[in-house]
Amino acid sequence: MKKQFLTILVALGLVTSACEQEYLETSPTGSIDAGAAYATTKNAAAAINGIYRAMVVRYLDSQGHFGHPAMMVILDVLGEDVVISNTSNTWHLVETRWQAHRSETAVGDEMPYRLYYRLIGNANIAVASIDNAAGAQAEKNQIKGEALALRAFSYFNLVQLYGKRYDAANKPNSQLGVPLVLTPTTEGLPRATVEEIYTQINKDLVDAAALLTSTRAYKSHINLEVVKGLQARVALTQQNWADAAKFAAEARKGFTLMTVAQYQEGFSDIANPEWMWGFDHLEDQSEFFGAYHSYISSNFNSTNIRVTPKVINSTLYDQIPTTDVRSKMWVKTPTATNSVVPTGGVRAPYLNQKFRLPGTPSTSTMGDIPYMRAAEMYLIEAEAQARLNNNTAAASVLFDLVSKRDPSYKLSTKTGTTLIDEIIFNRRIELWGEGFRFLDLKRMNQPLNRNGANLSSAVVVLFDVPAGDKQWEFLIPRREINANAKIVQNPL
Repeated sequence: MKKQFLTILVALGLVTSACEQEYLETSPTGSIDAGAAYATTKNAAAAINGIYRAMVVRYLDSQGHFGHPAMMVILDVLGEDVVISNTSNTWHLVETRWQAHRSETAVGDEMPYRLYYRLIGNANIAVASIDNAAGAQAEKNQIKGEALALRAFSYFNLVQLYGKRYDAANKPNSQLGVPLVLTPTTEGLPRATVEEIYTQINKDLVDAAALLTSTRAYKSHINLEVVKGLQARVALTQQNWADAAKFAAEARKGFTLMTVAQYQEGFSDIANPEWMWGFDHLEDQSEFFGAYHSYISSNFNSTNIRVTPKVINSTLYDQIPTTDVRSKMWVKTPTATNSVVPTGGVRAPYLNQKFRLPGTPSTSTMGDIPYMRAAEMYLIEAEAQARLNNNTAAASVLFDLVSKRDPSYKLSTKTGTTLIDEIIFNRRIELWGEGFRFLDLKRMNQPLNRNGANLSSAVVVLFDVPAGDKQWEFLIPRREINANAKIVQNPL
């Protein structure tokens, strides 16, 4: 019997031991044989549903590490814009301090490795099996397209976390990425290069785009527009500005930006016309205290929200015009009349009000989770056009977005670096809490700078990290190193 390396155990999401029949997890409460899962397209659709569900469950038995939504929180507290207000509740404190991802035995370091390889392994089974399933070709195309997109999405996250940043000026990017597992296998693999990982990501997305259409049963599933949105993200990270602008413009077609009123509804409903992709949190899938809104909302009745609410970087907030609806997403001087918190909740300065659940306090964490919004596509297109020195086009796209947030906003006349700075400022306030800041700093090769704002030294500990420092890389988890003789560690 071959040794089951951690990479493969994580990747396949197996729920049995190496000497038993392999099983594919397909739902929150059950599993079915992988062969049976792909015997028909109906069964295969249930297996794909299981992959989406695996994005939002607890990993390593940790309440605060609830899959991809937890990574959205973690990647923002690793930056400087989402601020943990105090140390009364310690969830994600070690992540904030840049300690978890630099410890090869920490839950916060292992969780994303386990999460995304689990998605990849299940996607690999889908890609390898679906062509032989009984069912209509259109259904097979849909399933394979979603599986390829999920694999690309997972590798895109992994390579950004565990590898060095992609540098378009130094192709091919020969620095080490992560193992590139593309088939159901039990063999431990060495780390592929960053260039090889991005080549596969782009191939998977091109193949997915050829298989998918705009039609889908649920917004929680990937369709053609979401694939184009992922292509826009990848192109932006690779500094492929022309493709980033192109795909972002194509991705947002058919989606309407929120009105000022809709913007203040709490960011917890997937029916919002601007949401392109998200998690539809159903009542029978509650994670209770291990859910996104248990950590990011303003009013869920949990200890974390009551005693240690999230706040915005004061320097960033103070730049937002009062005429901009986004200024209402935080309360600089919270009072009983203009901030919503759980009963007895701390009212910290610059208090988060962006993410809010129905009820005060809310006793349910059934808020939906935004994975991708049309606003992000406007910002990608604007940034890419600006970096191409297409200042007029960039300013026009930025105006289309910001004028919906601030009726007083005027078309920008800035150019060059100052225009890019304006776009990045809007990106920071628009996407606050949605998991972008750490990776934005890394892709732009900028330093971490938490100075001069409302970040307490008792909370963050670490205020400065130079661009390109080894600390921008997550360490390969110790369990993977122990299990896979072909793997090597990042610089310690």
